[in-house]
Formats: sequence, structure tokens, C-alpha cells
Amino acid sequence: MRLAGKVAIVTGAARGIGKGIAQRFAREGAQVVVNDINDAGGQQTVREIQDAGGTAIFCRADVTDDVQVQAMVETTVTTFGKLDILVCNAVCATADILADNLDANLRVNVQGTYLCCRHAIPAMKAAGGGSIVIISSVNALMGMQGIHAYSASKAALIGMARSLAVWHGRDGIRVNVICPGTIQTEIWGPILREKPHIWDEMVRWYPLGRLGTVDDVANMALFLASDESGFVTGAVFVVDGGLTAGLMGFGELREA
Repeated sequence: MRLAGKVAIVTGAARGIGKGIAQRFAREGAQVVVNDINDAGGQQTVREIQDAGGTAIFCRADVTDDVQVQAMVETTVTTFGKLDILVCNAVCATADILADNLDANLRVNVQGTYLCCRHAIPAMKAAGGGSIVIISSVNALMGMQGIHAYSASKAALIGMARSLAVWHGRDGIRVNVICPGTIQTEIWGPILREKPHIWDEMVRWYPLGRLGTVDDVANMALFLASDESGFVTGAVFVVDGGLTAGLMGFGELREA
């Protein structure tokens, strides 16, 4: 098992990418702290991990609240004895992304990540090192109409990660970023109900001819959390089916 003996916190793990990462880590032997403000969803993630033979607890904490984040880290260390891995996945509500709500995007996406790292790092130093995986987005690397606040917040995470990687490298703490493309999760439900054709339209953007899955992101997170990536820090990994590699459709224009 690639994470045997490791203890991990995964924020925003009640559903979607965070849930998939938490489940994958548990299958690889990690003891997982499932964090979210969605109690029912978080508890469900824990039950599914336990039913599959893994070890997990649910810890409700708002990542924008300094006191709650500190308590989450303390609970982790008290329960499992240490902290090795932090996955910063919590993100603001879909409605705030679509409404281009700057305050919500910065508060949850940036401040929330900052607070989690600030409290996790001392615990990791006490354990002799660790790995922080920050979930950003391809929106940090390329423009997209109408969601400027979200894009700005996700770009900020790259700068934060690189700064932390340089500052804490000698502490044995690695910090890396994943920038997913379009991943098929529950977050798309409200949009698809209004525009069911949008999947087919988005698939055309991707050179690999499909949208991403939660497992695609979880696989990369597993690599970055594990000792296999022991010489990797301050790096940004796109998991985007080739979206940021170039523009699809140009060949069709040439043939026209």
C-alpha cells in the first residue's frame, strides 16, 4: 500500500474530487480525516471508507475559520498521533463561482487554503515532514469567460504553493498543485439540468476526447502524497486531457 502508516486530512471531502481522493487514500492504507461543512455528505464518505475496510473519521470545520481549522488539526494529531498529508480541496459554492463573487472565492479558496496550511505545517514538522497537495484549476492557467474571481483565486494558489515549497523544503515538507480540467462531479448537476447538451460541447475542447473523472485527479493526488514523489515540490500538474496544450478544431479549419 502506497500510503501505509500515513495520516491525511482531505478538505471538501463530502463529495466530488475530495471524496474520491479520501477514498483512494484510504484504499492505499492512509488514515483519513474527512473534512467538510456538509455533515451528511462527510459522514457518508466516512461510512463508505469504513465499509471498504479503511480507516476514517469526519471532522466538521469551516476552512475560513482559524479556530475551527486549528481544532481540526489538533483532532487529527490527537486521534492518529501525527499528520503527514494535507489535501486542500475545499472550494466555494457553485453559485458564488457563477455569480463571480470575489469575496466568497477569495475567502474560501485562498484564505481557507492558507489557514489549513498554516496550521498543518507545524504538525508536519513535528512528524518529520509531509506533503501538501493543493487543488487549483486550469482556470489558473487560461482564461474563461465570466468567472474572473474564481480564476484569480485559483491562480493565487499556485503562488502560495511555490512560496510554501521554498520556505518549508528544509523542513521536509513538499507542496504541489493539481490543476484539473473539467471533471465529472455533482457540481455540474444544476448546470446540466438547464443545459443538458453542455457535456457534448465541452468534450470537443479536449484532445483526449473525453472529460475527466474523479479517479483521474485522485491518481495524481496519490502520487504527490506518496513517497514516490519525494523529489517533487513547488510543481504544478495539469490533469486536463490536453485542454491547456492547445486549441482543438484548428485542423477542421485547415481541411475546410
